[in-house]
Amino acid sequence: MSPTPQQLRQWSEEVAADPGTPAFLPLAQYYREAGRVDAAVRLVVRGLERHPNDVEAHHLLGLLYLDGGDRVKAFDEWDIALALAPEHHGSRRQLAFLCHARGDLEAAERHLEKALEADFEDREVRALLEEIHAARREARPPRRRPAETPAPSPGLSAEAPAVAAEPAAARAAEPAPAAAPTPSSPAAVERPSAEGGSAFDVLERELRAVGAERGMIGAVLLDAQGYVVAGEMHAGGRDRGPEIAAVLSPASSEAERAVRHLKLGGWKGILVETPDAVIRLTPTDDGGMMAVAGRRDVPMGWVLRVAGRARDAAGRFVAATGGGAA
Repeated sequence: MSPTPQQLRQWSEEVAADPGTPAFLPLAQYYREAGRVDAAVRLVVRGLERHPNDVEAHHLLGLLYLDGGDRVKAFDEWDIALALAPEHHGSRRQLAFLCHARGDLEAAERHLEKALEADFEDREVRALLEEIHAARREARPPRRRPAETPAPSPGLSAEAPAVAAEPAAARAAEPAPAAAPTPSSPAAVERPSAEGGSAFDVLERELRAVGAERGMIGAVLLDAQGYVVAGEMHAGGRDRGPEIAAVLSPASSEAERAVRHLKLGGWKGILVETPDAVIRLTPTDDGGMMAVAGRRDVPMGWVLRVAGRARDAAGRFVAATGGGAA
């Protein structure tokens, strides 16, 4: 059902007053249906700046990227949505279709089976799953009968298999190393550090973890004077944090001055886009600023989500140190 002109006007006014209002989602959906994909993308990205864990926003952004022909970014947005809500049916089925389109039948089958568990009446999902099963049956080679098993070569001694088996048995007896969670897995993203140490040590560990995430350049916490308190930003093979801080530090005072002049309240964040990077700036309670940078080819939603983690870490540090650096 199409929205009424009154609804559209109300959504537009709410988004103009506050880009993070929940109205950004239905308005962006309307723009998508009207063919205004670029405008819809801008709306959703701005909304995700305020709500980086909004599953429906990530799902919609994936659809918009797919509309624009960018399957890689679409895949990443739906992957983020599933990391936030594994039961999200829309993102699950879209990932299944995308995996099938690029020939990854094993991943497609896995997503289709989970999507079918959530909605058994989804005919498209069921039809594609049956198609994959049929293709697999046709491609499966016939089983060999016992009589067709080739005899061992007469040139090999009977002791050879036993000798070759010894290293394998020894390797099997060795305990396998515990698998560490990948940076993009929910466990690695959400689990707080259990290690001890000062507030500064904890902050450094958290910012290093942020910088190690997929596609991230780094994260630095700046104090009110623009000096780096913690973190690193690597460019050209070395830490460019202090140089980047010198360039970015005036941004907070400029933003504060602009919103005060326009009577818009306090500033909550700035998104800077360059040909090579996306930089998210957020203020801290002590007058400083958190800066997080990601590569330009990384989905915007992912950068915003990781930046949200860095902002929270900085907030905990400022609270623990009474508003100053350790």
